[in-house]
Amino acid sequence: MFRQERQERILQYINIHKRVTVKELAKIFKTSVVTIRSDITELDNNGLVVKMHGGAIAITDRYNLEIPSKNKARQNTAAKRSIGQLAAGLVEENDIVILDSGSTALEVAKHLRHKRITVITTDLQIGAFLASVNHGDITLIITGGTVEPNTYTQCGVETLSFLRRFHVNKLFLGCDALDPIKGMSNRTLIEAEIKRAMIEAAEQVIAVADSTKHNREVFVHVCDTDAIDILVTDKITKSNCEAFERIGVRVMTSNGAELSDRGGTNICWKE
Repeated sequence: MFRQERQERILQYINIHKRVTVKELAKIFKTSVVTIRSDITELDNNGLVVKMHGGAIAITDRYNLEIPSKNKARQNTAAKRSIGQLAAGLVEENDIVILDSGSTALEVAKHLRHKRITVITTDLQIGAFLASVNHGDITLIITGGTVEPNTYTQCGVETLSFLRRFHVNKLFLGCDALDPIKGMSNRTLIEAEIKRAMIEAAEQVIAVADSTKHNREVFVHVCDTDAIDILVTDKITKSNCEAFERIGVRVMTSNGAELSDRGGTNICWKE
């Protein structure tokens, strides 16, 4: 097995099992402890895992550690792409929308071409992308504020003040964790505060979160579940879907599973 392939499989294993030891990995991948230590070090240097004494933990298991934007973009790319396409279909002509920061929101942006809309965003990568493909149909507004170097996101008091001046049709809101009972949460205080300001500005809140974010809770509470109108995700368990429905959240999945329109309101798994 080539080194890159082995490291990809090691990363996948760590993300599934959350905490692993060097000896465990050496046995599974039939290689030496020295080689596994080297692989973990390289994955840690790239910000993909957290190296610990005798092993490693998944970066998603660190509740208050912000994941760099370039590393988020490499996680669950197919799911995020399908979510972005489905979510973008909710945007109508002449809508004013806020696109939250993050790799899933960027995928929403990639499917917004040829619509005459106004987009407000805190994410410099989203802003750069929309500016590069814009042919005059999108009015693009960048919030301003202090740029976070790892996430290319604008934040701070200037950003909060800017967002509180607006009223928009739709918000596409990303997150680090989403639970039907505990609500939405994020890893950093300032991002959570920015997200709350976005929620206050929007008539309709559309959460875009892949299934790895479900049934999780991290450092800072963003909002209760009933603040969300629609959840767009790649896949969801029946129990989770029903839990969101009971709270009044419409659930839309992009994985091509057999779907049902319950009472004309929510889209979820069939019985």
